[in-house]
Amino acid sequence: MSFKKTIILAALLGFLLILFYLIESPKKDDKKVEHPLFIAGFDKAKAATLYIKSKARGEVFLKKKAAGWVVEANKKHYSADTAPVDNLLDTIAKIRVESVVSRNEGKYKAFEVDAENGVEVRIDDSSQKSLARFVVGKSGPDLFSTYLRLADAQQVVLASGMLKMAFDRELKEWRDKTIFSLNQQEITDYQVKGNLQYHLQKKPNGSWGMAAPEKFTLKKETVEDCLKTASALKAADFAEGRLQDFQLDKPVREIIVTLNGGASRTLLIGKDKNAFQRFVKTVDADTIYVLESYNLEKLSPALDAFRQGEAAKNIKEPPAPDKKQEQEVTKEAAPQKKAAKPAGTSSGKKKKKKR
Repeated sequence: MSFKKTIILAALLGFLLILFYLIESPKKDDKKVEHPLFIAGFDKAKAATLYIKSKARGEVFLKKKAAGWVVEANKKHYSADTAPVDNLLDTIAKIRVESVVSRNEGKYKAFEVDAENGVEVRIDDSSQKSLARFVVGKSGPDLFSTYLRLADAQQVVLASGMLKMAFDRELKEWRDKTIFSLNQQEITDYQVKGNLQYHLQKKPNGSWGMAAPEKFTLKKETVEDCLKTASALKAADFAEGRLQDFQLDKPVREIIVTLNGGASRTLLIGKDKNAFQRFVKTVDADTIYVLESYNLEKLSPALDAFRQGEAAKNIKEPPAPDKKQEQEVTKEAAPQKKAAKPAGTSSGKKKKKKR
């Protein structure tokens, strides 16, 4: 190829690149289209009551009080977990409408925004003024969107986000699973009673020691893990029933945590739910929790787990037997060999050969 042809091809290629850039590059005055909010002006700070109803989960009523949110269901009141409540309110404030998909009431059931299949949501302020009322339907065609309908609107809209999981929750997912929420630095005394017994005390210098059943220096890592678990203890689930059904009327173990000033928290340990979980409750409340067994092991490890180095080794490993003594015992225990019998019959006489 001649030099002249190479120059021409290079110029043509450069022209095409410039043309492509001019066509594909965004214009400076182009603005990204922003979808409208589903509920314009929604202020989560004003929310005081939440009512959620679905065919699968039933009715759940949440109310904001001075100490936090409370959840009511089946005529019972429980402390609510603030995380899912905050998530729900944040989600509502950010929902944006991608498109209007229908204005036909006959299609409500297909989008699951009807009273029978949808999740009804009502949010009011402290004066019972409505902040939001809508129905959450099924997921959109891409699974990352959701069909919604305002309670007083005819149109069904498609909104971005997997929204149904934020609203359609079981009662236990709204309830607060916190058993203990303590300041670890304020714990001064730790006692375990029942089928396992020992007593830990914090010394004036801040270190921990075993006070009973015997005194010894504790393994720092085990103590730290124990106190850390007790300070932020959470349940895996809840249980309903009589105390005797869970062996909590006569607990097998008690864990007593004492704080600065003398205030204490007591955890009662009942029977196993299964191989991995245990029923527990605090002494000052009626709520029955399901606790993971590995957390119970951290709360009340075996006594020897607190021992350090050689002390723990000496407890766990019995002394090796003396080798000389072991050889003598083996020799005495060995069975004696029986005297060899002469060839022939059992009486020792040889049989005569037949002629």
